[in-house]
Amino acid sequence: MEISRCGLGVLEPKFHRPTSLEAIQEDFYNKGVAFIEGCDEESLTKLAHQFGDIVRPRNEVNGAGISNIRFAPSLAGKGYSSEELYFHTDRSGWERPPRIIMSTLTRKSTAGGESLLADTTRIIKDVKEQGDGLYELLTSLKHASFRSDDGVFVPRPIFDESSGLFRFRFDDNIQLSASLVVRFQQLLDILYRNSFAVALQDGQGYLLDNHRFLHGRTSFTGAREMLRALVNLSPPVPVVTVLFDIDGTLCRSEEMSVDAYYSCISDIVGKPISHANTTVNLHGRTDLGLLHDVLDYHAVDNKASVIEQFFQLHPSYLQKSAGKGLLSVPCPGAKDTLEWLATRKNNVNPNSSSPTLRIGLMTGNSRPNALLKLTAAGISTSIFDLSISAFGDTHMDRLSLIQDSVTKLRAIDGQNFQGSKVIIVGDTPLDIECAKQAGCAVVAVASGNYGMDELAVLEPDHACMRLSDSKAYLDSCLGASVQAA
Repeated sequence: MEISRCGLGVLEPKFHRPTSLEAIQEDFYNKGVAFIEGCDEESLTKLAHQFGDIVRPRNEVNGAGISNIRFAPSLAGKGYSSEELYFHTDRSGWERPPRIIMSTLTRKSTAGGESLLADTTRIIKDVKEQGDGLYELLTSLKHASFRSDDGVFVPRPIFDESSGLFRFRFDDNIQLSASLVVRFQQLLDILYRNSFAVALQDGQGYLLDNHRFLHGRTSFTGAREMLRALVNLSPPVPVVTVLFDIDGTLCRSEEMSVDAYYSCISDIVGKPISHANTTVNLHGRTDLGLLHDVLDYHAVDNKASVIEQFFQLHPSYLQKSAGKGLLSVPCPGAKDTLEWLATRKNNVNPNSSSPTLRIGLMTGNSRPNALLKLTAAGISTSIFDLSISAFGDTHMDRLSLIQDSVTKLRAIDGQNFQGSKVIIVGDTPLDIECAKQAGCAVVAVASGNYGMDELAVLEPDHACMRLSDSKAYLDSCLGASVQAA
């Protein structure tokens, strides 16, 4: 295993403290690997239990189930030598190898010992682009067998298309067909081309998706030691997340919004800009996207400076508009529905099979303006989880708003997200279209500027005249069985 052969070079990754669970989850579930630092055996063990159950070590056992990988000739396995370790999947002979490898370096070697990692999503893409039959060999049961714990070789594909599991090794525990043996050098070249090296320091390590990443190690000299835990993920817990639009869905504040928006822009650019002299569609837009269009329509220069000033000043203009008597009023059934959902959320039995409920915002308003409008309408904002919400001061369009929340949810939930449901509640055709594009369910409520017929023709999962009419649909989503949207 040579660093010089790694096509992606030597990586200097971003490291997280073991207590930064959300950041670690985001990297692990999105990238397949998360790097940690300042980690000892106690924090490694705690982190492992936050993801799932530690798998029994093969050679040695302590109370926590952590292996001490070091030069130890009395223990079986190449990992307990100072030799190089070729790219491999840990426990590749198991029907379902452990999902996560967690490692932290406790003593750096005098020389060598770099970790080599290869992302098999890149490898499979590379193989497919070859278009020469190698992909068919890797995905067939006929061309590879892996030794199980009882010594029997079991036919298994190197890449399982149905599960996405890539398993590989380069030792006596794998058998390849003649067809694959003659292509082995080509495969090895592809592995190296899509690999990178990391030179870990004491206290640094990584969480690796053992179904996605191959890992290896260069040979070393000196007393290198690493702690390792193999982890099976906890069974997924279903979650239902309901993300609410605000304008036309939870409250109506058109006069307040229009007055504040155009007054703020006019004062910043120094010329009158109003709804009357600006033919730009407002419905379903984000504050940022709308601002770009308004400034372009009026040929305003130095947009970046205007946009920065606008989002600093806009909340104060909204408060001024409210002070003029321009109201924000709740939409029919909105407060009642939110109170009902809050009761459902607080009364979920953690020991039942019913999904957990989360409630957030998915709005074209900036965060401060969203909260101002809701408060002015007499709607408590405490029910909303702002950490999973998305706001219109950082996104140009509706779809990116939804995708932002989905990304946050995936990072928080990890594998739980696969069995979860995300429901967008909005009042415009754009809400329906973007929710579908993002793979979410959608409730369309005709409490804004679009009628029931205009919304229903787009075939949302549920359409209703007032928000309280959606309770039966939402209640069915909160049953014991949840299917991914």
